[in-house]
Amino acid sequence: MKSLRWLLALALLLGFAAAGFAGGDHKCDKSAQDCLDKMAAHMKARGWLGIETEKTADGRYAVSAVEAGSPAEGAGFRAGDVLLALGGADLYAEDKTAIKKAKESLAVGSKVKYTVQRAGEKTQLAATLAPVPEAVLAQWIGEHMLDQHSHVRVAAN
Repeated sequence: MKSLRWLLALALLLGFAAAGFAGGDHKCDKSAQDCLDKMAAHMKARGWLGIETEKTADGRYAVSAVEAGSPAEGAGFRAGDVLLALGGADLYAEDKTAIKKAKESLAVGSKVKYTVQRAGEKTQLAATLAPVPEAVLAQWIGEHMLDQHSHVRVAAN
């Protein structure tokens, strides 16, 4: 909790603002505190699986790390697994409607089913999503603020 409070205080000090959680030229009409409160509440409601991914050469996403003690570890995810589908929705289909719907249901306590490719074979993995750990929440908010809503410029000497 201390790291989250520190991150939120730092964000306020630097004048960051985030309301819509979308990138680009977002112009926020709320105070920085209101934006941060909304963002933290939104992200706390999201379920956490406990994997990190990286994009492969063919544009798919492979598991690069599995957090110890996470739902992903309990479900049997392994580094190198390539994510193919979530809840039966093809992650790489041109029509993103089904995957958007599947992602909207990723709340704490929800059961998720993934199809992964492992050593050339398709494998089904299921997990129950956990609350987002404080350190992960702080990291997500910090990355989002820096990547999408930073209004701080550092002058060169």
